Amino acid sequence: MPSWRVHRTILSQALREVSGELRALGEKFEEGLYRGVVEPDEVPDGVVKARMGRRRTYFYIGHAKHHTVDETLINYYYDLALYYARRGRVLLSGVALGRAIHYAQDGSVKTRRFLILDEHERVEKEIEEALKSFEEGAWKYRRGAESSKKASTQGLEALCIAYEKTSRILKSFLAELAKPVDVEELRKRVQMIRGVKAGIAIASILVTLAAGNFLALAIAMLMSIVIALYRPKTYYEAMRAGLMVLKPYGFEPAY
Repeated sequence: MPSWRVHRTILSQALREVSGELRALGEKFEEGLYRGVVEPDEVPDGVVKARMGRRRTYFYIGHAKHHTVDETLINYYYDLALYYARRGRVLLSGVALGRAIHYAQDGSVKTRRFLILDEHERVEKEIEEALKSFEEGAWKYRRGAESSKKASTQGLEALCIAYEKTSRILKSFLAELAKPVDVEELRKRVQMIRGVKAGIAIASILVTLAAGNFLALAIAMLMSIVIALYRPKTYYEAMRAGLMVLKPYGFEPAY
């Protein structure tokens, strides 16, 4: 994974583009950003993993991967940053957004070529070398190029992809935070959805019990669990509005 120097340098360069908007959040938010962008290396997030045994499958909590992490943790910490910001906890908001940026930056480094060759150390050495030019503005040569790549095995390209992701996350966060939110309306929608979900689950079980079919009862209970676990878009809107926290399934995040 990139060094802390790389993480923080990319962040500091990207922050120049949003320096005006950042003033409203204050120094604590920026302090949290610089802390969060390196923190996952010391305070890792957990992920549920499975190991096959002779007679049973064992589930345990392992460390979430960085370079091959999916969007789940990035999206979770992005939403958590908005949650904390809406509640006025700017330091934790910065930490959460910094953690999202950390995973996005790590994901810019493609560690394997042709699925076999491990390019990890070579790419990161190239990144350290490219960072010297990056600080002088040489990244601009690549920044304007259109590319659909999410990661690269080339140091300079990976560095530029990481910069673009960082810049995009910061701008998206600040734009989202500037939008007005009707908290009471969202709260009513969440309560209504919860009521509907509970009503459907209870009704399906009662109807099945009345019919006396145990197989149908098992199916109804399974459906009730699925309904309970389902998270509509409104729930995530509520999280970004500061109403609730939705921990991602299959993960044990540090926050």
